[in-house]
Amino acid sequence: MGRYLNFVFILLVVVGAAAVYDMKLAATKSASHVSELQREIDAEHAAIRLLRAEWSTLNQPDRLQHLVDRYNEYLQLQPLEVKQIVTLDELPPRPVTLEPIGGSEPLSGYAGATAAVIR
Repeated sequence: MGRYLNFVFILLVVVGAAAVYDMKLAATKSASHVSELQREIDAEHAAIRLLRAEWSTLNQPDRLQHLVDRYNEYLQLQPLEVKQIVTLDELPPRPVTLEPIGGSEPLSGYAGATAAVIR
């Protein structure tokens, strides 16, 4: 009886050691994955900082004024007037899409009206 009990205990120790080794391997793999994700996050943060710095450089008023002066003949830009700014209530309604009667194509635009030539 004692011999069988020793064999069971040795088997339990071996199974326990294998389970602990498997847990250690899984923890190492998880730590590796976490560190890789952290490196990717750091790289994304660096890219965001670089893009923000570039955006800040591109939007400097002196640079933009120089571009306006340089390409004004081609662009023909005009100063913004106050009457060009509207509120949301002043915008026209959005066109609706209606289901056709007896057809498979939906009508687009304002009730599906097409440009008609008036003679």
